[in-house]
Amino acid sequence: MSAVAEVAEQMTVLRHKAEQVEELVSPPRSVRERRPETAAEESLAQRRWGWYQGLEDAVLDLSNSLPEGTEDYDARKLFEFLIELRRAITADPEASDERGEVELATIKMRDVVHRIGRRLEHNILDDPQSAARSVFTTLRSVGVGDLSRLLGVSTKTINTWKAGGPVTRKADRVVVLAQLLTYLRSSMTPTGLVMWFDAPRHQLGGRTPLQLLDENEAAARETLVALARGARGQLAG
Repeated sequence: MSAVAEVAEQMTVLRHKAEQVEELVSPPRSVRERRPETAAEESLAQRRWGWYQGLEDAVLDLSNSLPEGTEDYDARKLFEFLIELRRAITADPEASDERGEVELATIKMRDVVHRIGRRLEHNILDDPQSAARSVFTTLRSVGVGDLSRLLGVSTKTINTWKAGGPVTRKADRVVVLAQLLTYLRSSMTPTGLVMWFDAPRHQLGGRTPLQLLDENEAAARETLVALARGARGQLAG
């Protein structure tokens, strides 16, 4: 396995750990909702502490696995909000969360772990091979002609890449496109994503994102990432 592939694999493992924390960060329905207790069941407070312990373990696992460990800025913020959550639970023995402090702490944690997940995904997508797979997955229903236009290569090359061939041509463009799609895909269909790249934008002087990529994909990255983050999939230019 090449050094690049090893890094991509490590980033994939880290991303899965971040996703695990994100899944745990909102307490399950049985913990959030009060319900009458029976003698045989755990109290709501006990269930909430059990949920918290699982979340704490997942946060520790993720933080210890990050390249900078607990020195990572986002990891430190995650610990900060984890402590805030623990204090809120301790101060709420009835598990009612009437002041919403438990909920607020989980919202803060969710924002941080989402940011970590996006950062890890972008690190994975620095590998052109991984980036190409991500593009094909996101645009699975898009025809090879549109993929050819977006990636700036022939349809023959697209088919070669889909079959697992090495991504050597237009590597920078593949990476940029894959990373742009991470900002847009949650609110758009594959067809809508293609339309986004074809829509003229006043922020680009009337040019389309695709025209900017055609001119210089590396130079276009910062401008297009800012546009994609601001647009969140909206087609109005």
